[in-house]
Amino acid sequence: MPELNRRHFIKLVGLSAGAAAAAGCADPVEKLVPYVIQPEVITPGIAVEYASTCTECPTGCGLRVRTREARPIKLDGNPEHPINAGALCPRGQAAIARPYLPQRFDGPRRQGRDGNSQPVPWQEALAAVGAKIQADGARTAILGGQVGPTLSGVIDGFAAGVGGAERVVYEPFAYEALREASEWVFGLRAIPVFDLTETDLIVDFGSNFMEGGPSPVELMRQFAAARDLAKHPNGGARLVSISPRLTLTGANADEWLAPKPGSEGPLALALAAILHRGGMRAGGDTAAVAQLLSGVDAKAVAAEAGLEAGQLEGLANRLAHAKNAVALPPGVAATTANATSAAAAVLLLNAILGANGRAMTLPASDVAGAPAPLSEVLALVEKMKAGAIDVLVIHDANPIYSLPASAGFEAALAKVGTVVSTATLPDETSVKADWVLPQSASLESWGDAEPRPGIRSIQQPTLRPLHDTLELGDLFLELGRAAGASDTPEGSFREVVQAAWSDTDFRRALAKGGVFNAAAPANVSVGAGVSKIEARFPKLAGPGEFALVTFPHAYQGDGSSSDLPWAQETPDPTTKLSWSSWVEMSLATAEKLGVTFGDAVSVETPNGNVEVSVFPRGGIRDDVIAIPMGGGHTESHYGSLAGDGFEGVARGVNAISLLSADAGATGGRVWLGSNASVRRTGRFQRLALSQWTDNQRGRGFAQKISLAALAANGHNGADGGEAHEGGNEFALPYDPANDASPESEYRWGMTIDTDRCTGCSACVVACSIENNVPIVGEEQAIRHREMTWLRIDRFIGDGDSEGGEARRPFPDRERVGETDVRHSPMLCQQCGAAPCESVCPPIATYHSDEGINAMVYNRCIGTRYCANNCTYDVRRFNYFDYGRENWPGNLPFMLNPDVTARGQGVMEKCMFCVQRINGARQIAKNEGRPIADGEVVTACQQACPTQAIHFGNTKDKQSEVVKQADDEARKYIALHELNTRPAITYLAAVDRSDDERSHG
Repeated sequence: MPELNRRHFIKLVGLSAGAAAAAGCADPVEKLVPYVIQPEVITPGIAVEYASTCTECPTGCGLRVRTREARPIKLDGNPEHPINAGALCPRGQAAIARPYLPQRFDGPRRQGRDGNSQPVPWQEALAAVGAKIQADGARTAILGGQVGPTLSGVIDGFAAGVGGAERVVYEPFAYEALREASEWVFGLRAIPVFDLTETDLIVDFGSNFMEGGPSPVELMRQFAAARDLAKHPNGGARLVSISPRLTLTGANADEWLAPKPGSEGPLALALAAILHRGGMRAGGDTAAVAQLLSGVDAKAVAAEAGLEAGQLEGLANRLAHAKNAVALPPGVAATTANATSAAAAVLLLNAILGANGRAMTLPASDVAGAPAPLSEVLALVEKMKAGAIDVLVIHDANPIYSLPASAGFEAALAKVGTVVSTATLPDETSVKADWVLPQSASLESWGDAEPRPGIRSIQQPTLRPLHDTLELGDLFLELGRAAGASDTPEGSFREVVQAAWSDTDFRRALAKGGVFNAAAPANVSVGAGVSKIEARFPKLAGPGEFALVTFPHAYQGDGSSSDLPWAQETPDPTTKLSWSSWVEMSLATAEKLGVTFGDAVSVETPNGNVEVSVFPRGGIRDDVIAIPMGGGHTESHYGSLAGDGFEGVARGVNAISLLSADAGATGGRVWLGSNASVRRTGRFQRLALSQWTDNQRGRGFAQKISLAALAANGHNGADGGEAHEGGNEFALPYDPANDASPESEYRWGMTIDTDRCTGCSACVVACSIENNVPIVGEEQAIRHREMTWLRIDRFIGDGDSEGGEARRPFPDRERVGETDVRHSPMLCQQCGAAPCESVCPPIATYHSDEGINAMVYNRCIGTRYCANNCTYDVRRFNYFDYGRENWPGNLPFMLNPDVTARGQGVMEKCMFCVQRINGARQIAKNEGRPIADGEVVTACQQACPTQAIHFGNTKDKQSEVVKQADDEARKYIALHELNTRPAITYLAAVDRSDDERSHG
């Protein structure tokens, strides 16, 4: 402990008697800097929100950035933005950490290829790089990710101004096949826009739209609307998933078909042929369509795909009788060398179904600065290898990691004279650069986005740069001036953005988040290009006996989000694994290989091999293995083991290293192109698994009701009856409003509609960030010492009371082709008769007047009696000083000051976002009124894309939460027989698989 002399003690006492003196003995003293002139919009202690745009992926969702004293602390969706409508995915939620990450570059650096690195001033760095570019601008290239239209224009202007530099827009998930397919079928190169809201049958050909794709939040919201029981008493839209493994989308489907990987295109074409012969027409060039479909043998296609002919005929029959059916084209994991034909076949199927112009439209043009196909990226690599590139500027991309090793990018980089990286923090590519000119984080930068024509959103800085960095727009402007580029705009990038928005009221657009006047879609019809479609199955390379499926990680995507702590800590929604990589294989395959959970195997393809731990499961074909992307980083603080003290050691494996760099037939990237062989190694690497069984053992955590029972027992206020599995005993035997002080006008409660919950975990991440819930890291996660206040349990069916091995993961219920997955969000139930309260010696947990099971953290002495007595296993104990250890660098700046950061030895759990309740209470008190219904929105409720969660005052019988809980046929509480009287009412999911009424 540092010495504290008399002089320093007097200084501290003069500043703040007790607290500051104690701080002098432990943590360093923080300086308090008062405002000299306080900004008008900032009142200390009151949050200020700004509209902005999410840049974590190219979707361009709208943001509301909540700040406290000029530092962002929470990201939420912008309710006015038409794409995400107020919700935000887990990746978007986790992106709040970007400006605060501990490994960020603190300024420009000159790096030697021998590993030496030294800081340099901006003026010197820009002058040196500018001189290199000025020497021969035509031998300069720019390789970078997809950015907004104004920034894209600045980069294009820079490229032209220096003498014709080459620019290649590189995104790992560029959806080249889908763009090309649109041109084949409709004559317009663009990504189709889907609207599921009014559909009655959705066939998902491996898009897995709930975990990724062009717009996951939007499609989940539309999916929930299409199945809204209030509007659709017959259950609404049915979802059929076609995929070789049970994905999150398949888990929410009513039917799952599990064909061989790469069968999506031929199956779509076979369905189109069946429907076309039945009299359904696509319109447009009918002769080309008829010629294409005349030679398709649907029975042969089904047999080769590994399906029964009756399955395909049955699906075709339902499509024929549906009033508004739609098919979703294959996603990244199903992108084969014949991917353009596969996507085109699905688009043609939509035309035959009449979905074109209704559930599917095409924008009038592609987005500005759309990504280039892989063939253009490889052409640039060849120029680099040939020594034709003197200067290469890389921004918003990590090609050494995200391109297959066989592309030879790293070797080509060594032949470039000067490599410049604008990365914000070290990655596999930036460490190989000669110069690092770090760009500011997105929350420190200006910009805009136009994901679709007419939908324009603004990105504005909500934080002054924490380091000596430049916005990417300013960086290119300054670099252009240093290189003598012609026609470089005057002023800063902010002025350029403002000029680009001169056709509108900029301040009004800034406050709203943009201008959202969606342009009319293009009027298109089927053209002769459909004749290019081929109904052939892909031939996977390599002698291995398993088809290798590499799929985007639900939260890390292609790996670009792997440096976000919550993207690592949040369990994958399908496997419930976190932190490391894994290989999925069927239980039969694992038994055949003699391996079990955690055993390390060597996976080898013609392109490389990795050693990865096994995760056996029932929801995957026997001839398939699957590995998520996103792992295997060597430089990131959280993405690698650098944060654990092992510099340069990868966390997990990079699945991309197993893939070929060969472009597909139309120049696009191939993600499904290899067979793999698997060999046991005899080693073991334990995985961080948060849920060890999918069998709820008949305990009724996740209930389900058939449509027949729902109709028989009534809905939304009808009299009870035998509503769902387990019968009447799961109905509410009490009124939660009674579990509060009679003098209080509030009893806070919640409803969770499990029919709407998709298990996406946006609520989990939102809860953690709102309430300063720390991460525990991989080592502690393996020991099951998670700290999350909210989890989503994943069960298969109702389960049974016996059977199953308690320590074997997912042993009981998953089966290929069967889908009865139930998601059950579990958090503190705010029990009216809480078993935790009676056993707490210092009364640290108690029942508040408003019915909340509250915690007084400074009373807690860590006996853990409350956790032992908790019925729902939702209390979390700080075994270590997670707050101090797991908030390195500037991460403490993102903590919510309205919520106490807990220390070692303290128990914690959900308290219904009581800080938000108190914030609304103060406003209502100032206005002399009670808190209005809907005025308090919890973090989990706000983030949910499907609006599965409602919160409010159960004493207000007109409140939405009471109306939701008034569904006599579906409502139940968890473990009601223990008489804990929870404040959370669950609504049972609906089994739509037994009813064909919506299909005629």
